[in-house]
Amino acid sequence: MKKSEAAAAVSRLRRRYRATQLATSVFRYFFLLAVGYVIVFQLAYMFSYAFRPTEEMTDPSVVWVPRVFTLANFKESLQLLDYVRSLFTTVGIQLLSGMIEVVTCSLVAYGLARFRFRGRGLIFALVLLTILVPPQLTAVPMYLNYAHFDVFGILNLIGSIAGTELRPNLLDTGFVFWLPSLFGAGLRSGLFIFIYRQFFKTLPRELEEAAYLDGAGAFRTFWRVIIPSSGVAVLTVSIFSIVWHWNDYYLSVLYFNDHYPLAVQLKQLGNSAVGMGVTMDRGIVMASCLLFIAPVLLIYLLLQRKFIASIDRVGIVG
Repeated sequence: MKKSEAAAAVSRLRRRYRATQLATSVFRYFFLLAVGYVIVFQLAYMFSYAFRPTEEMTDPSVVWVPRVFTLANFKESLQLLDYVRSLFTTVGIQLLSGMIEVVTCSLVAYGLARFRFRGRGLIFALVLLTILVPPQLTAVPMYLNYAHFDVFGILNLIGSIAGTELRPNLLDTGFVFWLPSLFGAGLRSGLFIFIYRQFFKTLPRELEEAAYLDGAGAFRTFWRVIIPSSGVAVLTVSIFSIVWHWNDYYLSVLYFNDHYPLAVQLKQLGNSAVGMGVTMDRGIVMASCLLFIAPVLLIYLLLQRKFIASIDRVGIVG
């Protein structure tokens, strides 16, 4: 009787476990389906209106597929966005800053993850604090700092002695993004350092010990051993950095007076249309949005399999 009761209890537990697994799977699939629908719907909407001529914009009989496909909206968008120049500005400033940040944040995170020194906990706490502090709180001090750039007041002191202004104005130049990225204090650097640190802590120390026995120093070990073993973390941070720098509007419109990147040009699309005497309609707006997201979307489509596989290994949720 005891064996039969135990077997019945085990059978009930198995049925309950299978029912739980089935319910979890159904919920997961419906949730992903809902999220996928929201994303795909937006893309389908943009494609539908981007290739639609003006006379079909208000035609109720045209729902998704235009009767006539046109590229006129894209031609107008290229002019309104000043697309070629703005694209080069975005790549040369925003994406370059993002790539610099990928490198410098990895170096900072490696020091926090692998080396013991006084004040390490405090430094890491300050790194986490930068994740919580919104950029709006530091925008005015950073703007004034770049308008009269100085290092520890040295240039101001020399200028006071020489009777001239030596502090350069870095506004409307790429240095407003390059310098913070170079010192690991750029856009979302705190989060990137956290991701790197979580991953570096999972690497076996035997890798470094073997490199030290071969005569490699700390920097050589980092570049030759740790970075080649951290491809998933580098890929994850790179995609996040590219997307956030590409989409940045607040800091770009604050620091730049001319030669805006694409994010600012897209936001000011209506003003550009008024200045060029172009009648703005929904097709031009949707075409401009597609031109804006196309480079990042292409990068993600090429790397999405490795990116999704890397999320579970970099310690974002742990």
